[in-house]
Amino acid sequence: MPVWELGPAQMMVVGAFGDLDIHHHPAVQVGVGLTSPLTVRSDADAPRSGRVVVIASGTGHAVRSESGDQVCALYLAPHTWPGVALHAKSLREARDGIWFPSVGRQLAQAVATALESDPESAAATLIDGLCGDPAPAPGLHPQLSRALDLIYNRTTDSVDLASVAREMAMSPDYLGRLCRQQTGVSFSAVTRWARLLSGLKHLADGEQVTDAAHLAGFADGSHANRVCREMTGAPPSDIARALRNSTDPSKP
Repeated sequence: MPVWELGPAQMMVVGAFGDLDIHHHPAVQVGVGLTSPLTVRSDADAPRSGRVVVIASGTGHAVRSESGDQVCALYLAPHTWPGVALHAKSLREARDGIWFPSVGRQLAQAVATALESDPESAAATLIDGLCGDPAPAPGLHPQLSRALDLIYNRTTDSVDLASVAREMAMSPDYLGRLCRQQTGVSFSAVTRWARLLSGLKHLADGEQVTDAAHLAGFADGSHANRVCREMTGAPPSDIARALRNSTDPSKP
């Protein structure tokens, strides 16, 4: 399962997605069935399938592919311009925030071709195909945007609400409300997701689960395990195994 960091707030994963538990995270997720349609479950509706799906920030879901099929998943922080634009568009196009765009088949083919070059090209193809011109994208409150930049760029330091609000010269209550209102998720969820991304990068670099948790700033392995299950639908040991198998197919 290759993982690419495309910036401090953007990550791409390619691989097979098995039977995950329904989960939620602050990122806006774009899933692409590279070889066949993918299936998305939620708490509210029957499973739906398509070649491309956009899932709003904080929306409960589980993406599944058939054995041997490949899925590309792009995760966008909710304060980046494509994250803001696609969060708003998915809520506008689908009442539950799980949107299957009509251009899915053509876009999936274009992304699969772009991936042959590099992940950055694939991400740009996907974002351009869904967003078009970035100019109309709605904006976040500038202090909230700076606060989220701080979290994604400094995940091992103190990033509690009070500390970040103080740096932004805002009250904690106001910053927390802004985050919930404009991204759909709580401030604490954003900090947990940023730490989890850091931990996944350490796993991809070959660190053991416990070491990756400490390097990412989690209090202990149990805390990292709870957050990983909450936000990915799988324990970190399963993710670590998938990452190892992507580089060593001989491992079971």
